[in-house]
Amino acid sequence: MIKLYRPADCPDCAEIEAALQEMVVAHQVIVLEGGQTAAELGPKVALPAIRENNRTISGPGAINTYLKELAKFVADWQRFQSDSCYLDDEGQTC
Repeated sequence: MIKLYRPADCPDCAEIEAALQEMVVAHQVIVLEGGQTAAELGPKVALPAIRENNRTISGPGAINTYLKELAKFVADWQRFQSDSCYLDDEGQTC
């Protein structure tokens, strides 16, 4: 499961949460108050941070890249899991 670790006073974190909700992926938000740290992240990981399985993503650039990759994966998953016909980029039925 995807876990978002965020401080309570983080306006940018609301955008990360919204992106995860919009993609409709299972996730958990863990709000850390007043300098708390999460044991599974370790003391040196800056917040906000995302943890998926054994992978930790931290920092604005890395989180944005992760969210873009996840959005592409979700879009592909939804496209290929439906019972509908679709055309690829060359107009061929797949």
